[in-house]
Amino acid sequence: MTAKLRLFAIALSIFALTLTLACGQAPAPPPMEPAAPANPLHGAWSVTKIVPGDGSPAIDPAQPGLYIFVDGYYSAVYTNGAEPRVPSAKPFEPTPEEQAAQYRTIIVNTGTYSASGATITFRPMVARAPGYVGGQATSDFTIDGDTLTLVEKSVVFADGAAIPNPGETLTLRRLP
Repeated sequence: MTAKLRLFAIALSIFALTLTLACGQAPAPPPMEPAAPANPLHGAWSVTKIVPGDGSPAIDPAQPGLYIFVDGYYSAVYTNGAEPRVPSAKPFEPTPEEQAAQYRTIIVNTGTYSASGATITFRPMVARAPGYVGGQATSDFTIDGDTLTLVEKSVVFADGAAIPNPGETLTLRRLP
């Protein structure tokens, strides 16, 4: 083999080896952006205890209740009394007295929420009390494991009227 041919064979071997190595390795991945922290409120929560803001005795365990937080929206439905709610004597046809009792024993509202630090602001789009739609409520919140505690700071109706005794504390448990 001539020197030129030998040199060509070596160069071709080096080229083939370089090509094999280059094709066998993936390019380095781009640096990863740090993941945004997961929303700790996200999910469904069961109301387990209610401490009214007016000094009334705590309701522990609470009657059924549920909060759901997802993508900036919330839904809250819970019984605000210690006793189970009483159904109408005639299904789907409550008397005016039964309607009033049923109205007083449940909290229902749903809308948007935002959290900043340890404060959450609720802005209802639908509520048991129509005057609350367009208003807002703020609560301080803490999460310890699967326990969420909401401490009400203010509730203001659309017309600016505020409830007289804020301070209700709800304890909730994360649902699987």
